Amino acid sequence: MAEQNLDHVLLFLDECTLAGLDESESVLAADLYGMYMIWCENGGREPAPVHHFYGAVREAGLAEVTRHSERAYEGVLPTGPIPVQYIMETDKAPGPNTNPFPFSG
Repeated sequence: MAEQNLDHVLLFLDECTLAGLDESESVLAADLYGMYMIWCENGGREPAPVHHFYGAVREAGLAEVTRHSERAYEGVLPTGPIPVQYIMETDKAPGPNTNPFPFSG
């Protein structure tokens, strides 16, 4: 099951995030998991439990930090329609560096 979770999470990260960015770019871990839940729901997938998700994200090599007492991942930003859907469904204002379309003109 753990290997399946890792594959799931890696696919999510590949489809819904931009990695390898400057460490000033980051996403809160709770927000990333919320986006993962939406991604799973949209694709008819069974989501990994939160502790498996966080473990898989660490195994994927994302740098985990604590900012303002919240877990975050540096050097990665969400992208595409999933972050937009997450913001719309949660009424959560995007963070200062949360741009779902960072390279659009």
